[in-house]
Amino acid sequence: MRTALVYHEDMTAAQLLWEDPECEIERPERLTAALERLRQWGLEQRCLQLAAREASEAELGLVHSPEYVSLLRGTQTLSTRELQALSGQYDAVYFHPSTFHCARLAAGAALQLVDAVLTGAVHNGVALVRPPGHHSQRAAANGFCVFNNVAIAAKHAKQRHGLHRILIVDWDVHHGQGIQYIFEDDPSVLYFSWHRYEHGHFWPYLRESDADAVGQGQGRGFTVNLPWNQVGMGNADYVAAFLHVLLPVAFEVEGCWTGALPSCGRRARGAQEPGSASCEPLGVGLGGRLAFSPV
Repeated sequence: MRTALVYHEDMTAAQLLWEDPECEIERPERLTAALERLRQWGLEQRCLQLAAREASEAELGLVHSPEYVSLLRGTQTLSTRELQALSGQYDAVYFHPSTFHCARLAAGAALQLVDAVLTGAVHNGVALVRPPGHHSQRAAANGFCVFNNVAIAAKHAKQRHGLHRILIVDWDVHHGQGIQYIFEDDPSVLYFSWHRYEHGHFWPYLRESDADAVGQGQGRGFTVNLPWNQVGMGNADYVAAFLHVLLPVAFEVEGCWTGALPSCGRRARGAQEPGSASCEPLGVGLGGRLAFSPV
């Protein structure tokens, strides 16, 4: 059975309109470079290619507040000065007149992929999206992220397809605190994240990114953080994390995990931040096979 590739060129439209060293790395080339690499390796043509659709506002509302969605809708008509002022209210975020459209496509791409897999059209797949999502919260953009794409996809899988247990594996170099906050009291979603932490001295500088943040209420035990307190983690470290932490926890939890959603940032690799992580495609690929293959 085939692998899906979900993408839309419109997601490259948003770009930074003013000087901001913190945000300048979030640019269209992050997306186009990934697609070009797939083409170079001959992988694009082997996939079932799906054009991303926009998520509806009702679908965005599975995770985000109506007020926040309305705020983002309003950015389409703001001036550059107004966009900069609004962006300054959030941590490491910029808005563009195309942001709302791009972010709806990003969320919609995740939903399309979930639908394609759960209806049996494909075995698995990847959604190449921009802006990213795992830092965004119910009513706040954060860390380049506007809508929480994976969280919306998980909620959709539960509501539309009746999934009872979902595993989310987040292997970006930064902690996906947005996903953690959204599901921290939900025992139907197991959230696993490994990330650079350095005892709280690496962004997003949160105490709740440490290993003792395990969820709360009925969701206690369903958040698993593996914080790296040193840099330079490589293939062996990532595969060991899959084998000795993620898989034992996932299999120990009572009941069957009926869906698995990876949240994969480009910054798991060392090319963008020398010395932070050196996991290569081999390590990520082996880990993904271990985590997402049927048993």
